Amino acid sequence: MNFEEAADFIWKHGRLLERRIFEYFFLGGSKDSILTSLMAYQNDDGGFGNAIEPDLRTPNSQPLFTEFALRVLYDCNIKDLKISYKACDYIAKHADLNKGISTIHMDSGEYPRASHWNNPLSTEPSMERLTGLVGLLNWQGIKHPWLDKATEACLDFVSTNRYDDAHTILTTFCLLESLPQTEQITRLYDKLANDLASANFLRMDAYSENYGLSPLEFVPSPTSYCKKIFQEDIIIQHLEALKSQQDKDGGWHISWDPPGETAKFEWRAIITLKNLIILKQYKKLNF
Repeated sequence: MNFEEAADFIWKHGRLLERRIFEYFFLGGSKDSILTSLMAYQNDDGGFGNAIEPDLRTPNSQPLFTEFALRVLYDCNIKDLKISYKACDYIAKHADLNKGISTIHMDSGEYPRASHWNNPLSTEPSMERLTGLVGLLNWQGIKHPWLDKATEACLDFVSTNRYDDAHTILTTFCLLESLPQTEQITRLYDKLANDLASANFLRMDAYSENYGLSPLEFVPSPTSYCKKIFQEDIIIQHLEALKSQQDKDGGWHISWDPPGETAKFEWRAIITLKNLIILKQYKKLNF
């Protein structure tokens, strides 16, 4: 694995947001620079838009985009009350605590997007999607009049429904992490871990080229909340595979079809940055 070539790939293809995150983790950059870049994607309604998730090219706010932005803050361990409170206003406006929230809005169909976002279920309300958003908002520590009752509704849903998609399980763990670790939360943690074992899109084969979330998505550092779920030898195997999968141009590949070349290289820069951060956290980088 060549760190310099990976860095060059990010400088060449990464958006300003990814370049600021790279500077923060590897070059002594500031959290404020990340926040300034992130706020450029936040619309007046508090939601995030402007293709911050590159597979959907709409400028309009979307729950998907808002989750992406909140996940950036979580992954960088940044808490910003102003950004997250405005985002909560947006989510509260579009969510139904009995039905959930859609991943994308109907108006997103007016813009280019990857084929997987043509799934009609993407515009249907989902409690699984909402639990992750509520968790990421709660992790921020904001005091919003809607958030307590939303947290209660989501915990009730987690306790009574089986989750079958690794993506929504990943963000739902953020909800549990954001709360005091009571016996109830411990039970839900174990329940979600069991759901994950048979979930769609969990990629346990470290060398598979099929799309899916690897255990490293859940345990991106040795101190991650989900570290108890996967055995150490599994993590080591995935780390070794990750190091071996760097492409000749310095970046890591993606295993799906984005809506165009720009989106493709934006995603590859995002994935390359994420992989470098994981390798850094596990002390597998020389730079």
